[in-house]
Amino acid sequence: MATGVKDLKLWQEAVALGGETLRVARQHGRRECSWFVEALVQSATMLATGIADGYGRGDALDQQRMFEQARRSLTTFETQLAIARHSGALPQDSLAALATRAATVTRLLAGFLTFIERQKAAEVEEGDRRISPATSSSPLRKALDEIYCA
Repeated sequence: MATGVKDLKLWQEAVALGGETLRVARQHGRRECSWFVEALVQSATMLATGIADGYGRGDALDQQRMFEQARRSLTTFETQLAIARHSGALPQDSLAALATRAATVTRLLAGFLTFIERQKAAEVEEGDRRISPATSSSPLRKALDEIYCA
């Protein structure tokens, strides 16, 4: 079990992706498309900081929201990589290395989101069953049905 965000493999990989992206941008970023390379670095940075912020949240729902935001940043990053590949803005070997690391982050992030879903489900099971929204006879479920199913 990780004792801090620095021990979390997902965070380590996301930070490595951000660092490698910055290194590639510094070495190969062309002046005429500096805005694009800057956006690529920013999305990699947003990914790593989103993971760190999500890890720091105490509530499973808050964690899930932050990790889903990180997943959106990852999707943006992967889209920008595809554009860079098609435009030739960065060398193909560098793009391939970034894509490989992004795939690792994608896999780890998906696993972490699955873990959070299971954690939330366990919290609901351990909670007060009388007010569980999943129970059709609960007062909360009846109130939600009246409000949203009218």
